Amino acid sequence: MKVTSFAALILLAGSFATAQQPAAPVEALDGIDTVVLLKEGKEVFGKQAFRSESGRFTYLFSSAQTKAEFDKAPQKYVIQMGGLCARMGRTVTGNPSDYIVHEGKIYIFGSDACHKSFAAAPDKYLPKKAAPMPRDTAATQRGHALLEKAAAGIGEAKVDAITTYVETTSETQQRPTGEVKIVARKLWRFPGGARAERIVPMQNGEIVTFGTLLTREGAWGIGGQRTTPVIPEAIPSVQHDLGRQIIPVLRSRREAGTTVASLGAATVDGVAVERVRVQRGGLDVTLNVHASTGRIHSTTFVDRNRDGQFGEYTLLYADFRQVDGLLLPFEEKALFNGAPDASLSRKLDSISVNATLDAALFQAPR
Repeated sequence: MKVTSFAALILLAGSFATAQQPAAPVEALDGIDTVVLLKEGKEVFGKQAFRSESGRFTYLFSSAQTKAEFDKAPQKYVIQMGGLCARMGRTVTGNPSDYIVHEGKIYIFGSDACHKSFAAAPDKYLPKKAAPMPRDTAATQRGHALLEKAAAGIGEAKVDAITTYVETTSETQQRPTGEVKIVARKLWRFPGGARAERIVPMQNGEIVTFGTLLTREGAWGIGGQRTTPVIPEAIPSVQHDLGRQIIPVLRSRREAGTTVASLGAATVDGVAVERVRVQRGGLDVTLNVHASTGRIHSTTFVDRNRDGQFGEYTLLYADFRQVDGLLLPFEEKALFNGAPDASLSRKLDSISVNATLDAALFQAPR
């Protein structure tokens, strides 16, 4: 059980709201000609007569020549990351007026603090190119065998029969009026639906749900009664967050679109494991399977930490319990670059398998 401040909770809730898709393209860099900016290092404002749209932004140009150059190769001159905050990434969008040029590319930020942190150490916040996925037949076959071994370790027949799956945690928030319990849930409805929720008692007595919804049609931020589409560039992050848990990974192991490969043996936290990497959409995670028992010992993946810096996460699983014939962990200890990380560490209050869930919870908003 963790104690969270009300200010921190509001900041978390705001991160969902910033993920919305604008109704129309917005002007990039207050109209600065990005071709002149990147080629000459000058801030020259464009004209409405010379404009182009790319992604969520409208770009203005100072001449027909710079517009033509942009149109020929827009990827060279647009705001990077689709307009996500270059420090925080995930689903946090940036302010198109707050920019920096780094190594010939334009990045924007969600706040002044993000801008300053990025400017001080850009390499900490920019994603590194992922290691190539092994494609040889032996690695693929061994990878699938390891996933089947992992499924058998927790109850293979039961895994494939799961239609819904819910993990629930809770934490205590300290307010001037006393302690308040906040409930967090992750829910899956197979195939193709998942959502994360934080159910929050507000200071006026209202109960509000914040979170994220993922369907085959896209992803949405949830804020009370509002749902706002997540921009396309942020959807892989949502897919990763809601796809890297043990049950969703194993549940999708035989589905089209899932790529699997063995990475060989290793030692994780002093335990001998066999590693299998799984990719699906934005998901890219390695399951570390206990070499002797077949139980999933841990998972490893690259992601941002709470400060927005990229690094390697390892989630170590413990407190395995029987739930409806499945042997599942109720505790996750997170390490970020080998050091304890409280933000992703958690102890589950409960796990529910094949409970009846309202299908409307997983439907794309109209």
